[in-house]
Parts: sequence; C-alpha cells; structure tokens
Amino acid sequence: MTLNSTRRITEGTDFVSGVSVKPYARKIPLLDLTRKYRTIENELHHQWALVFSSMRLFNGPNLAAFEKEFAIYCGVRHAVGVASGTDAIFLSLQALGVTSGDEVILTAHAPAPVIEPIICLGAIPVLVDKAVGDYGPDLRGLRIAISSRTKAIIAIHMLGLPCDMDAILEVAGAKGIPVVEDASQAQGALYKRRRAAGLGVITPMSLGPVKNLASYGDGGVVLTNDDELAQRVRLFRVHGQAEKYNHKIYGWNSRLDELQAVVLRIKLPTLDRDNARRAIIAERYSQCFQRLPLKTPPEFSDRTSVYHQYVVETPQRDELRKYLENRGIGTGMYYPLPVHEHEAWSVRGMPSYSLPESERYARENLAIPVFAELQDDEVAYIISAVTEFFSGWG
Repeated sequence: MTLNSTRRITEGTDFVSGVSVKPYARKIPLLDLTRKYRTIENELHHQWALVFSSMRLFNGPNLAAFEKEFAIYCGVRHAVGVASGTDAIFLSLQALGVTSGDEVILTAHAPAPVIEPIICLGAIPVLVDKAVGDYGPDLRGLRIAISSRTKAIIAIHMLGLPCDMDAILEVAGAKGIPVVEDASQAQGALYKRRRAAGLGVITPMSLGPVKNLASYGDGGVVLTNDDELAQRVRLFRVHGQAEKYNHKIYGWNSRLDELQAVVLRIKLPTLDRDNARRAIIAERYSQCFQRLPLKTPPEFSDRTSVYHQYVVETPQRDELRKYLENRGIGTGMYYPLPVHEHEAWSVRGMPSYSLPESERYARENLAIPVFAELQDDEVAYIISAVTEFFSGWG
C-alpha cells in the first residue's frame, strides 16, 4: 500500500495528554531559539549593559564565575571556557600531546567538526562503526582499531545520551589510551548517577546556540579533573601567555567572551528543568510511537538522556520527513552521512570504510521537535501527524 497523500490532520483528542488536537496553521520548527530568549531577555540585557559599562569583554568576572559554577554543576575540578566546541576538541587533543602521525579513534556517525581538530594537528582519524541499539562505538570494532599509534579515543555522547563509558574506559585502559569525552550534545546528562563529564580524562564541550546549554554565539568549555591538563588548556587558549607578553609556549586564541559567559550563567540554573521538560516530551513520543514501525531512541536504566534531539529511525525517513514538513513540522537529520562518506573525506584521500550500522543509521534517522518550550498542543499535533503518516503505509 502506498501513502495516501490526501489524508489530513483531523480534530480529536491525543490519547496520552488529553490535549485537544485541531488543524494547525502555524509552523512548529525543529528548534525555536526565540522562546527561551523571551524568558530571559530583560535579565540578559541588564547584565550585558553592565559588561558594556565596564568594557571588560574578555577574561572578566562572568567568565570566572561561569567556570566555577559549571565545574560544580558537572562535578569536576576544572572548567575552562573557550571560543567554540571545535576549539575545545582541538585544545583537548593538543593538551594530550596528539601530534602528526598519531591516530585518534572515533565513531563514523560523528558530527563533522570532531574530525577537523584531528586533521589540523596532523593526526589520523580512525573510524569504527556505531553499536547496534546504542549511539556509542561498537566495542569489538573499537578493540580491533587500536594500534601502537593510537594516541586517544573520542567517545561522543550523541543526541543527549551518554555512551557506555565504563565499557569504553575498560577497552582504553587495557592499552593505556586516554579517552576524550565529547559531551557537546549532553549538558546535564547522567551516567550511573554522575554527570556525563569528567568520566574520561578530558571533556570538550560545545556551548553553541543549538545546544541544551547554549550561548548566543560560538562558545565552548573544556572540563577535566587533571590539574596539569587544565593548566595546559588555559595556556593554549591565550597564546601560551602565563602573564601578558610572557609566552611560556605557543598557543592559540580561544577565549569565551564575557557576553557569552553572561548568557550561560543566566541559563545554567534552568538547565535541569529544561532537560526534564525534554524528557517528558520524549517519553510521550516513545509511548505513542511504540506500536508504529519505527525505532525510538534507545533507553538504558543507568543512563539519563537529555534529548538534545529526539531521533526516530525508519526506512521511510524521506517520505516521513516530507509528510511532516508539509504539515509545518520541522525536522532534521543527525546525521545524513557518516564521516567517511563526506566529500571532504574523499578529497583528502582518506581510506574507504564499510561500516554498515553507521550507514544504515544515516539513511534512516529523523529528528522531530523536542525543545523544552514546546507546548502540549504542539506535541499532540506532532504525535498525530507521525501516527497518521504510518496509518497510510502497509
């Protein structure tokens, strides 16, 4: 049976929330940044005005306060604000001494910016497949990929769900390899009742505009319990200056400015509440979709996702995406290509891979709205649209 393109969302009641569902005229974007902004607008502009009155735009009191507050929140000794998530990975690898010819292992269904710092340092990215039923690496593939040249493993907490860090650390520890824990999509997530930060030796994190804890421009942070690594990152981010014009080493320019530190300080106290709202929406989706021919996000009793994205998997991904977007529902793909299928990968003459689970996931994944400010009637409308789509397939 083919999709009946004449079907329309009809009035009714969502059987989980009890919210009345009516034909929906306005659009529901995948993410609406304006809604959170409106709730903090007055305080934000007041605090920004204070920064501008002092004109201390870098290395000021808001950065110092944010670093302290976020380190406490994450349960780590050190938080070092930097200019972006890409810089956070770059400086983390540099602090670990990754250099030309070294190998760094990561999963193929990673966001492309994770690759760039590896290449910029002259190192070699080595890809492994994703695990079946999880977003982390296939452990057998991870063991096989380790060589005498392996300098680091990057474990990426994808879509808000922490990796199985104990298993990854066990594999890495057996070979004495440090684990870099990319938590860019997992601010506030829990692994065995601990924040998903500081579990590896160093944790780079993007705080860019679309993240659960988001600045209103580029921003990042590096978290660690290692005093020496923290000091290296602090030096690297300011051209290697221990004090002005005294360069102990040659570093980089990567400062989280005061304006973005203000944004992050204002948002941090509501992060857990916002993440809890995301979880409520995700639970409602998963409950309503359980009888549909699609995969909902994996769940584990010892891991708490913060649902940076709510991603379903279906061979009808492209048809479902078009159906939802025709009804004003924004969607996304995270990600439509594994790293080894990017043009940038092939033009550099990088090796070919066959990684079937990553490749299948790339073909079938689709994100639907899950941001904290979604209203109940919007959630009900999205559920009805997804359910109605599959009612037209046989």
